[in-house]
Amino acid sequence: MLKVLDVASNEVIQQISELYKEVWNSEDNSMKERILKHSTYKGFKGFVIKSNDYKVIGFAYGYTSLPGQFYHKLLAKEFNSEEYHKWLQDCFEFVELAVHPSYRKQGLGKMLITKLLKGVDNKTAILTTQVGNHSARSLYESLQWMVLKEPFYPNNSNLPYVIMGKLLL
Repeated sequence: MLKVLDVASNEVIQQISELYKEVWNSEDNSMKERILKHSTYKGFKGFVIKSNDYKVIGFAYGYTSLPGQFYHKLLAKEFNSEEYHKWLQDCFEFVELAVHPSYRKQGLGKMLITKLLKGVDNKTAILTTQVGNHSARSLYESLQWMVLKEPFYPNNSNLPYVIMGKLLL
């Protein structure tokens, strides 16, 4: 069951936070705050997939990437002015995608990405993922995302990421 992300629902946000921690094997409790903050950004869109017993088993969200936003600034540093104009000037930032491990390889990630980008009126979309996250990269590449920069070390991270982009218009 695909549903529009209802940020007013504490239950859904709590389930997203728990799923995020499980998928990323993390104790990070900031997902709730990030979604609430990001939901105020221009162009915010989000979707969840719920199981038959109404538990969130997947989610994706993003928003319009604008100067002044934290990640926009990080990405802007990686591009020359021509690349910035092409990729970040009119961009939808694909922020998060997670699918519960028990439900992977069923097309849910592809469905979430497709639904999220449908109707976005930005010229491009951009995302980052870990260089070694081969399943995510394979999924994105199957949907015509291309590598723009590799490696990318956001915020002086030791973990290498890749910046990927997709032309939308």
